[in-house]
Amino acid sequence: MPADEQRPLTTEEKLAASIERTFAEHGRTLTDPDTAEAFGITLGVIRKLLAGARHSEVIDDGQHRELDALYLGMLAAPNLLGGE
Repeated sequence: MPADEQRPLTTEEKLAASIERTFAEHGRTLTDPDTAEAFGITLGVIRKLLAGARHSEVIDDGQHRELDALYLGMLAAPNLLGGE
């Protein structure tokens, strides 16, 4: 997902590249369907955790919206990398 010379990486692409570097450090890639699926499952668990934090008033609605936007950006990473 390198930026071409005409267009810099978007914020979402930068996030995807950062996540991919972390996976590469562990010998994995989000372009692998099994790894991408496990990543999506894990993010689903995290989303439930965030919903629970909102329900328990650990975070407020605004914080929940911001964290959910980050979640959605992370969830898009495999597609932005050319995987799933």
